[in-house]
Amino acid sequence: MKIRLPYLFAIMFLAAAILPARALPQAQTSSSEAQELRKLLEEMSVRMSKMQAEIDQLKGTKAAAPPSQAATAPTTPPTRQNGTIQTAEPPRVGPTSRHVGEATADYREFSEDTFAAARFNNVPLDPKYHGFFQLPGTQTILKIGGYFKTDFIYDLKPAGNVDSFIPSSFPIPQPMSINNTTVSIRPTRLSLDFRIPYTRVGEVRFYVEGDFFGTNSTTPRLRHAYAQARNLLIGQTFTNFMDPDAFPDGLDFQGPNGMVSLRNPQFRYGFALTPSTTLYFSVEKPSSDVIFKTAQFTSQPEAPAPDGAIRLRQEFERGHFQIAALFRSIGAFVTTTPTQKTASVFGWGINTSLGFKTFDRDNLIFAVAAGHGISRYIQDTSGLGIDAEPATGVNTHLVATPAVGIEAAYQHYWMKRLRSSAIYSYAAVNNTDLAAPTTYNHGTYTGANLIWNPGGSLNLGAEFLYGWTVEQSGQKANAPRIQFSAKYSFVKVDPDPK
Repeated sequence: MKIRLPYLFAIMFLAAAILPARALPQAQTSSSEAQELRKLLEEMSVRMSKMQAEIDQLKGTKAAAPPSQAATAPTTPPTRQNGTIQTAEPPRVGPTSRHVGEATADYREFSEDTFAAARFNNVPLDPKYHGFFQLPGTQTILKIGGYFKTDFIYDLKPAGNVDSFIPSSFPIPQPMSINNTTVSIRPTRLSLDFRIPYTRVGEVRFYVEGDFFGTNSTTPRLRHAYAQARNLLIGQTFTNFMDPDAFPDGLDFQGPNGMVSLRNPQFRYGFALTPSTTLYFSVEKPSSDVIFKTAQFTSQPEAPAPDGAIRLRQEFERGHFQIAALFRSIGAFVTTTPTQKTASVFGWGINTSLGFKTFDRDNLIFAVAAGHGISRYIQDTSGLGIDAEPATGVNTHLVATPAVGIEAAYQHYWMKRLRSSAIYSYAAVNNTDLAAPTTYNHGTYTGANLIWNPGGSLNLGAEFLYGWTVEQSGQKANAPRIQFSAKYSFVKVDPDPK
């Protein structure tokens, strides 16, 4: 068609000019009939020109791949105009992955920690990549995330830490009739999520996040800084021993006291056992949380070997199950009179967790962690120096302290934009006979809240917290707290249509 049309046009125009001159003498055609014939040929020429333009337009449309076809070919980057910032097209469509199920992707909690967690194959929780844009002249896409959060906190009793609810920080003995009010913006976060979707090893991710919980109220603090390519992760992020999807939907920055929660520098590798089961191995930064002093000796912590963790995760239609194991070498440089020596003990732990969608959008979270020498990994006991304690025997020696942490939470949606959570948690250690009377023994954390999303990325909430703590001596303290929070995420996402 494209070869004959130009010749057809030439023949038509030539016929329109010559035919009347030759036809008039032979057929004695009138001049009016010749003019009508020429007019008809001119109209045909105009119509053919329009047809040719339509054919050219159709050929140009076929040459460009449809958006749906381009989206299903993640190995071929889309053509973009250099020097401009443009919204990033999603390199994949449909369900995110069976390694990140729908229930896991849909779960929402106030602190948004699930978005920072590393995922198998770097699959995003949002398959449409809302908020990402392309860096000019590159194939790298970037999302500037985080949120601005303000907490109004009122303590009816002294609760130790004024910004976070930590039962182990409750003062003992506890002053009476003293109230405290705090307004804090320290939970405010800023994150940079870099992704390179089209590489030979798949999607590569670089993630950096910080908040303002540094040494004082105005000091930034690094939370995450890691890179992951083909499931090889290096950098600082959530320890492989924890479940990043077991955070309850609470306003308090710290969260349940019995929850395993730690961000640790590490090397991690994961691979798939089945389309919905993954196994991860990690070697992580060691830090022996040991601080004790007796009449016989004092100690300084040592780290004889890195911590190691193995995590098995199973995704299913309505949630996920996870079990992780931790192995540690806890050491201390012991100073006695008149000798000095190094002591180390073996530490281990098991952490099991479950996230399950019950009715409609409601969610249940349950987790249990237990072991010896795992206090550093549990919220309430981390930093107290009780990974290991001295004990009597034939000789005074170091013992990895038994510890346990329990967490349970239920999230209920009253309506699409209004939800609540009930939270319970418990943490405890089994102290040795030489532990100081003031050493932490156990504590409890309970809470209930109401969270409202009036629109866009704005969330408002109110929460009541109550906790208590008990020392080795039996002395105890309790504290109630009322908290109001307002949070606005920097990336505005359209409301969930569900």
